[in-house]
Amino acid sequence: MSKLGPISHFPFPVSCDSLVLQGLRCEWGAGVLNLVSSLSHFLILTGHWKFNMAPHGKELSEDLKKRIVALHKDGLGYKKIAKTLKLSCSTVAKTIQRFNWTGSTQNRPRHGRPKKLSARAQRHIQRLSLGNRRMSAASIAAEVEGVGGQPVSAQTIRRTLHQIGLHGCRPRRKPLLKMMHKKARKQFAEDKQTKDMDYWNHVLWSDETKINLFGSDGVKRVWRQPGEEYKDKCVLPTVKHGGGSVMVWGCMSAAGTGELQFIEGTMNANMYCDILKQSMIPSLRRLGRRAVFQHDNDPKHTSKTTTALLKKLRVKVMDWPSKSPDLNPIEHLWGILKRKLECKVSNIHQLCDVVMEEWKRTPVATCEALVNSMPKRVKAVLENDGGHTKY
Repeated sequence: MSKLGPISHFPFPVSCDSLVLQGLRCEWGAGVLNLVSSLSHFLILTGHWKFNMAPHGKELSEDLKKRIVALHKDGLGYKKIAKTLKLSCSTVAKTIQRFNWTGSTQNRPRHGRPKKLSARAQRHIQRLSLGNRRMSAASIAAEVEGVGGQPVSAQTIRRTLHQIGLHGCRPRRKPLLKMMHKKARKQFAEDKQTKDMDYWNHVLWSDETKINLFGSDGVKRVWRQPGEEYKDKCVLPTVKHGGGSVMVWGCMSAAGTGELQFIEGTMNANMYCDILKQSMIPSLRRLGRRAVFQHDNDPKHTSKTTTALLKKLRVKVMDWPSKSPDLNPIEHLWGILKRKLECKVSNIHQLCDVVMEEWKRTPVATCEALVNSMPKRVKAVLENDGGHTKY
């Protein structure tokens, strides 16, 4: 047998299509076909033979596909449509054929790469995330790999959780509610669910709060562009030891804000009784004889000294469930007040003056709207079986 010569001496052009077609059309024996197959693999592996594959063009837009179909319906042929739209005849033909088969110009759904996680693994991930809501994606990935032996990335875990409707969010800060607290909250809501707005309009709401000189203790956000991280308007100034703060006691009703009193030092039962006599009683009398006083179950509020004073003054006190700031509308009023104080003061004396000024300027409509939400707050507690609410 003669040895094969160089590729340039091959008796026909070397290409995938020519080899295959000529090999199929010739009535050669099995040995010759095996020789051709082996030679083609050799040429591919050595890089002398490359497939003549057409480049993948840009996908047609939906508008262009609809124009092709519309022109075809008007009676134009493939060649005329291709010449008019500057497309190839094969592209026009495939678009019209797909429309005739499916009745639409949209592409059929692509399968894509098979999912790495099985349905059983996805259910396992869902059970882990619902069993421990604070478990990180990396921890879930390690747990899945330890059980199934299949390496999974944290990003795959996140995508899987997103598909079932679970997203990583910042948890809301709420008081810790034990079973006894939930029962007390539910009992309070059951007792108050039949009260009308006339009852709530005669309630005097009270509470204490701390107001910081340099902003609140919550998370702050600013609008900024790239590169503006350290501009004066885009940073949150901090001072050692917080820069100072003031404690205040205040009260409100549907008729507007009541008295506001600053607290110096640590408040005890005797100091609280002085506040009640100086600030609470004048505000309560403005509501008439049916007025009801509300305060929480702080030890100073429930002490023997305070209880005796309220009994002596014949003040009707509302029974209040512990751990229930969401039921007190004055909590939202404190938030409104603190937002008004941002970037307005630079020392404690100015802070006290601005706090008193903004407190007195609070519109009556704001207080009335907060009190009007009481029926909804009570209903939310009942719906959550004494648990947390959105308020």
